[in-house]
Amino acid sequence: MKSPVLASIAILLSAAVSSTALADGRKPGSMLTFPVHRSGPGKFTIVSVTNTNTTPATPVSLGGSTNLHFEYYNVVPDMVQGYDGLVAGNPFVPAGCIVFDRVEFVTPADTLSVLTSCHNPTFPGGQEGYVVVTAQNPAVYDQNWSFNRLIGSACVINASGTMYSVNAFSSRSVFVEGAPIADGQGLTKLQTGAYELLPRVLMIDSFMALNASQLALISATPQDHYLRDIYLSVWNDNEFPMSATLQFRCWFDQPLTRVSPLFSESFLLSTSHDPSELDINCDGIGDIETGWATIRTRRISLPGGQSVDQGDLGMIGAITAGNSTVVEGGRLLWEARIPI
Repeated sequence: MKSPVLASIAILLSAAVSSTALADGRKPGSMLTFPVHRSGPGKFTIVSVTNTNTTPATPVSLGGSTNLHFEYYNVVPDMVQGYDGLVAGNPFVPAGCIVFDRVEFVTPADTLSVLTSCHNPTFPGGQEGYVVVTAQNPAVYDQNWSFNRLIGSACVINASGTMYSVNAFSSRSVFVEGAPIADGQGLTKLQTGAYELLPRVLMIDSFMALNASQLALISATPQDHYLRDIYLSVWNDNEFPMSATLQFRCWFDQPLTRVSPLFSESFLLSTSHDPSELDINCDGIGDIETGWATIRTRRISLPGGQSVDQGDLGMIGAITAGNSTVVEGGRLLWEARIPI
């Protein structure tokens, strides 16, 4: 008879052949990534996670339950010396991302909602970044496992009182349910081959130049100091092609116009645009410039410029309403594994 250990190894090896599957972020998974959290005074975020398994193993057991390993990635801003002391530097290249974690337990059909200002340590001025929630075996200490039952979303209220919600990005395990998964921190768990792959190409389906939208991006690299060079292919509302480049690390959530001036109303008006789009008062004349874009990685490197091989696990992104804008709205970006 085959030993339980050998049987488990055989199961894991047979499942691993599917580890090249691309995550689409839309099905219940074993790991959820929330593109934005803001924690602290005036920074109100509710993160919700639901266990969609509605059937306990037995009526009196806790079978079907799971632990939830929360990892808060709190960005350490880049600070530079100014005339009157330290001032904020490059928002795209923070000094680092410090991780705070805790574990929660959910039973079948349970939903857990936490206010990040209570769940995550906060400091004067607050913290921001992203959150990774991973399913773990409640019977084994700190053991990630295959449990494709998790769904979730985040509700963010910014400083102006405007609220938006955005789904978590779901990563499914390719192993059979209950199989153990090698440990790792945050999105580096993807290196185990136990989860579907993150997209290499992200797509902004549309943007409006006047709505103060922001772009949030997570760089899923093994080290938070790795720099990611991205290339943005942008088209206006008349298929006019443009491009921009940006270097960032770890995470950012910044206005599109700060990502590149080509997202601004004034710049788009200077291009060969469609004068009839977007007509908001039905007079046949366009009032707001729109467009769409793709985002792909050109290079991963160390701060000194040396290229890093095998350092790209992919990206996760969202359009948000930002920290203080009065415009509502938030949505995950579309994704692909290969360039468009």
